[in-house]
Amino acid sequence: MTEAALRQLAEVGYARVSMESIASEAGVARATVYRRFKDKADLITTAIAEKPGGRFPEEPSDDPRADLVAYLEAFDERFGESCVEVIGTLLGSREEREALALHRQRVVEPRTAYVRALLVRAQDLGGLSAELDVDLAVQMLTGSVLARRVSGVQSPPDWAPRAVDMVWPRHEVGDRSGVRAP
Repeated sequence: MTEAALRQLAEVGYARVSMESIASEAGVARATVYRRFKDKADLITTAIAEKPGGRFPEEPSDDPRADLVAYLEAFDERFGESCVEVIGTLLGSREEREALALHRQRVVEPRTAYVRALLVRAQDLGGLSAELDVDLAVQMLTGSVLARRVSGVQSPPDWAPRAVDMVWPRHEVGDRSGVRAP
């Protein structure tokens, strides 16, 4: 069902997806869909949150900078598919307030927490200044994806490392770890 929901979301947009069309495409009765999901918002936010390739590692590696760059690149790729339309619909809809709250809870908050954890880990390892405003850095990094998508600007291949450099400057030429050399 979630695969059908994601395909329809990409093809026709959030507003035109229906529980009936998802049930039909998935080859199940509408009652089956409603047994598992309360409503369209529940189904769509679950599908987005569980989408293959949209998840992030349970445990970061020993290189939080590389993890952050990889996450931002994956986020940019995923966001470009249908997320701009979904978020725009949810923000603009008076009828979909619960959907926006579910999207924030299931999709936005876990990913924000992951990026925040990477930056805090980097601070703990000495790679980032303890004075860095971590929450603002998270907003700047993830917001750069939204800003490009909304303005229609294509992401250059090196945008993620350059964006990370804005909050996590290199300490030596060629040093991408951000960890200060002894």
